[in-house]
Amino acid sequence: MTRRTRLPGTSRLPTLALLLGTLWLAGCATQTQGLAGSERDTSPADAHTQLGVAYLERDNLQRAMGALDRALAIAPNDPEALQAMAMVYQRQGERQLADETFRRALSANRDFTRGRNNYAAFLYDQGRIREACEQLELASNDAQYPARAQLFANLGQCQRELGDLEAARQSLERAQSIDPRNPRSYFTRAELEYAAGNHELAQQQIDTLIRLAGPNPEALRLARQIAEARGDRASAAFYSEQLDGRSGTP
Repeated sequence: MTRRTRLPGTSRLPTLALLLGTLWLAGCATQTQGLAGSERDTSPADAHTQLGVAYLERDNLQRAMGALDRALAIAPNDPEALQAMAMVYQRQGERQLADETFRRALSANRDFTRGRNNYAAFLYDQGRIREACEQLELASNDAQYPARAQLFANLGQCQRELGDLEAARQSLERAQSIDPRNPRSYFTRAELEYAAGNHELAQQQIDTLIRLAGPNPEALRLARQIAEARGDRASAAFYSEQLDGRSGTP
């Protein structure tokens, strides 16, 4: 079993990609108008939901819950409000309530792809990897979803965690074919190929990642490991120097 890493995409709220913390789903973030956004074109329930999400993005859980309570008092089965409330519960450590509320959101709208992705992020974060993969497989069937590449990237990471490397590879390739500029799929694919001993392919993947997203510490550490495995001492030393310059750690 490989080391579990968080799915990118449902956690911080905005891109769910997790964008709220790192649950992942990069690309699945909730779109909000902000605390000062105009509510002229939204229903009262939508306005309260948007306000609640804006508070949640600012880590103000008490106010987020208050706004979402008001939304759900008006529209008890509103999937957007329910999934936002589930994320509040998740942040509070109320796992059972979060799970139940995510399920209510998906029961209210079975085609709620972003909510399904966020639920998968929650499941993954709880170590319920197989269930997370099942939700992502369903979500990835939505051919119209704008962040579909991120769904496949998350699915690939999930499948890799389960040890289904061929399925993971196929999902990551699908992510890259849909959106060649989505960096997360390249990192996960580089990890997968490195662990499988495919060092040249791993190098190609990490090179693409660094070109797209820049040399962050996580990518530099993996790049150094790949270079060492390939016997490329010069590149390994170069990546070490970059890491030293960023964090002071070897």
